[in-house]
Amino acid sequence: MIQYFNIYLFAPEVSLFSKASHFGLNSCREEQFLSSGNVISLLQQFVSQNPILMKKLVLILCTSLSFASAFAQRVDLDRFNFTASFRDFPNEPLPNEYKTFNVRIEASPSLGLGYSAANLENLINIEGLKKVTGTGHITILAMLDDIVIEKTETKERVQVTKDKNNVEISKSFFSTEMTYSFSARATIYDYKGSTVTSNYILFDRENKRTYKTPEFSNPVDAANNFNNKALETRSNLAKQLVNGALSNLNSYLNTTYGYSIQKVNDIFWVLNNKKHPEYGEQQKAWNNFKNAIVLMSPDEPLDKVKEKLKPVIAYYDKVKTLYPGSDKEARKLRYASYYNLAKIYLYLDDPTAAMREADALAMNDYDESDGRNLRAVAESLDEQLKKNNASTRHFPVVSSSFQPPIK
Repeated sequence: MIQYFNIYLFAPEVSLFSKASHFGLNSCREEQFLSSGNVISLLQQFVSQNPILMKKLVLILCTSLSFASAFAQRVDLDRFNFTASFRDFPNEPLPNEYKTFNVRIEASPSLGLGYSAANLENLINIEGLKKVTGTGHITILAMLDDIVIEKTETKERVQVTKDKNNVEISKSFFSTEMTYSFSARATIYDYKGSTVTSNYILFDRENKRTYKTPEFSNPVDAANNFNNKALETRSNLAKQLVNGALSNLNSYLNTTYGYSIQKVNDIFWVLNNKKHPEYGEQQKAWNNFKNAIVLMSPDEPLDKVKEKLKPVIAYYDKVKTLYPGSDKEARKLRYASYYNLAKIYLYLDDPTAAMREADALAMNDYDESDGRNLRAVAESLDEQLKKNNASTRHFPVVSSSFQPPIK
């Protein structure tokens, strides 16, 4: 059986068809098919008659294949977002048996808070500890001093405009400005009478503040507005300052002694070039990681998450050996592997492994600053775990079962 082929060679100013008349095989004017027996001899004739042109064709073909291969191997890394949760440790952990606290607030009568001062205790809550009405393991005493009016003065603002004749027109606006100060502090002591924190400053008297009335067309109206609303203004300022002071205290207490739940947004670096041979496995690893990280809870051990992440860790370890080259594309793939592994180990509360991957990233010669930053985070986690004599940030806190030292 005879096989036939169409032959089309394209190059500048050249088109070779299987026209028999072109090669003198017969005088037919129509295009004919070349049999397989003639293909080799025809190509040999063409190459011998057009040696320079064939070199160009070979060069174009090789360049095209090289470009296509390079495009397919190009490493495009994209950020893929995820959320992780854990329980934060206190900066200054209390003794293990200290599980309860109570709050006392002493407010200056001039603040005009009245009976509402008792309700201010509700603004203080330490996550991971239990608030009690009696004496707790620690007592938080907040002292709110009075507002001191340092001075009042009239302020003038001059507005200059021009009329249609380009003549300047000045207009004055007047307001009354009050300069005042406020101070607040807190002391913490335990049920044995020992001081835990002394005189923690919530508001400093030296930090002067100002209040200014609306503007009026004359100073008398500005002064009258200030005087008529003096009590209301003072009351509003007192509420703002007290709420601000207790908010500062609450943040300090949770950072220093609490076990607050943290939810953080973070990123993975994932290959997102569909033409790359590693694309499918990269996407699979990301999906496996995503399905595992959603199981993470600050109140539960990490056993299930660790088990789900085993194939993800194994894959990224394998990528580091599959692409050992010094070219940029290989370094980028290894970078993503080191980076993602460091993040995995951080959220698995394994700072030692995270530091190992961070150091390898820094030595990979691609965005080494990320390696240094990840190492710093891992070192901080390691220090935090050791300070709190803990191995994980995922554990339940059942504060309802905590009992005060004095019943």
